[in-house]
Amino acid sequence: MKTLKVFSTTCLVAGLMMAPSAFAEDMKTSVGLGVGMAPDYEGSSDHEAVVLPFAKVTWGNEGHYVLLNGNNVRLNLLSEQWQLGPVLQFRKKRDDVDNDAVDRMKKVDSAVEGGLFLAYKSGPWSAGADYVLDISDEHDGSLLTMRGAYTCENIMDNLKLTTALSTTYADSDYMKTYFQVDASNVGTSGLRFRDADSGFKDVGISFVGDYSLNQNWTVRGLASYTQLLDDAEDSPVVDDEGDDGQMFFGLMGIYHFN
Repeated sequence: MKTLKVFSTTCLVAGLMMAPSAFAEDMKTSVGLGVGMAPDYEGSSDHEAVVLPFAKVTWGNEGHYVLLNGNNVRLNLLSEQWQLGPVLQFRKKRDDVDNDAVDRMKKVDSAVEGGLFLAYKSGPWSAGADYVLDISDEHDGSLLTMRGAYTCENIMDNLKLTTALSTTYADSDYMKTYFQVDASNVGTSGLRFRDADSGFKDVGISFVGDYSLNQNWTVRGLASYTQLLDDAEDSPVVDDEGDDGQMFFGLMGIYHFN
């Protein structure tokens, strides 16, 4: 695991160091900001407001880009059709949540995860996978997320809609940190003990709608539903105190520089 962490972190740093020299060539930039409503911990039935940052820089004729989208940043080093590169993402802490029982459990600090992504695009279809490891030594786990998407460009004038399906496999370290209840983390919550092991922790569907106001401004709406599975669904922090159906909504404005 330590070797994999070093490898993924090295790939990320090396890729980001390679990017600036290419930025001057046909660079295009978009920046955005939005707000969303998301569960206040994974498996919660309570929601909180979250800030949604966005930035994308593309350069050259090969489809290279750097993309910041919410809690995730990635660098594509290949082409528009085949995409490959480092990915870095932030996972918020579980602390000071609305649910009283879960709030009395041991705090889980925020985590930073790094790894690689691979994607393929053909017309309106795309498919890909992300593999990330905890590089902050908070949950010491890894996750593999696989997704497929379809983009409809002509729903109506200036509106396109992308629909995606995804699933995530989490290893035992991740599952134990966020879904297991035992003597080491129960605190004063009074929750029943339950083990959590590796497996597919969720399946989800998401929708992203982009409406172009003009050549510079786009309004983006986001919505997703994630169904927790198996040990994640059966965890007391979900089954007893939360909700195995996770909803997210967001609205964002994006400005495209000419």
